[in-house]
Amino acid sequence: MLYKLENVKRVHGDRTVLNISELEISPHKIYTLIGPNGAGKTSLLKILSFLDKPSSGKMFFADEAVNFSEKHLYDFRRQVVLLDQNPIMFTGSVRSNIEFGLKVRKMPPAARNERVEEMLALVGMEIFADYDAQSLSGGETKRVALARALALQPHVLLCDEPTANVDNENQEIILQIISKINKVHNSSVIFSTHYLSQGQKLADHTLLLQNGVLSDLTNENIFRGTVIHHSDETFSCQLTGQLALNLPSAGLPAEAQILRLHIDPDGVVFRQQDTDVGKGNSVAGHIVELSQDKGWVRVSVDVGVTMVLRMSMKEYHKQLPALGKKADLFIPHSSVAWSQADKPM
Repeated sequence: MLYKLENVKRVHGDRTVLNISELEISPHKIYTLIGPNGAGKTSLLKILSFLDKPSSGKMFFADEAVNFSEKHLYDFRRQVVLLDQNPIMFTGSVRSNIEFGLKVRKMPPAARNERVEEMLALVGMEIFADYDAQSLSGGETKRVALARALALQPHVLLCDEPTANVDNENQEIILQIISKINKVHNSSVIFSTHYLSQGQKLADHTLLLQNGVLSDLTNENIFRGTVIHHSDETFSCQLTGQLALNLPSAGLPAEAQILRLHIDPDGVVFRQQDTDVGKGNSVAGHIVELSQDKGWVRVSVDVGVTMVLRMSMKEYHKQLPALGKKADLFIPHSSVAWSQADKPM
């Protein structure tokens, strides 16, 4: 096992930014780390790169327990490199930036020059070797920073939003480089991204972070509702000021007022023309988040509350949901479970 985390927390002041009960990452694979801003992606990458330490919990690297003392971290840090979201170019040429870490590690000049040429070719920046590194575009800067990181031949490459704020051409080049170093050099790669399509192209596994916690889809779509109408056949449950669901009343006590609803994300679907609307609820909203999890696509839709549905990759390519796009959902009665909730959740 490359990494193993047990009950790892990272606390800043009175705020818990990471709370991971268990995480295992296998070697020689590509992992994408997905989640909204503030989910804890950067915090996790800093801990995995040994540049920050957990407030509590245990961490193992290559099956060895990590002691977060500077002396103990030295060997670990030589095996792992983190590419920052906004890399800084040092004063001087592109070439001097790439060879910086090699000089620090006292690599002989001849071997150093050979390594720099190899890295320039890998990222397609040969003609930029003598350019002022601080005059590069955003995409070019990221490619040079990637070359600078890879020149150290790390066992693990961690990338924080490597394609953010760059044009499509440079995005594709960066993704191709990541794929190549994984396949050719057998390097382990973990990179964060907001783009679902990048995870589809590259990742062996996807990790979804929400509020510092790894997402468990079985805990999605849990709501508190108020019974606002009750007849022998059906009852209405108000989830928000704008959303009420009509459900079969079988088994609902006459005195029930507050319910806890769980809506199965595997049962929620995009409404088709032939959907039998008599056996469920149709709701409308717009898509606010897309992510990938173990070969499935997770779609979050704002329908007054955030409703999550999960779809296969085949269905995703058929439907092509997009951020901001209007979405009509169908929630079958069979996908809704309820229980009485006397106290706020």
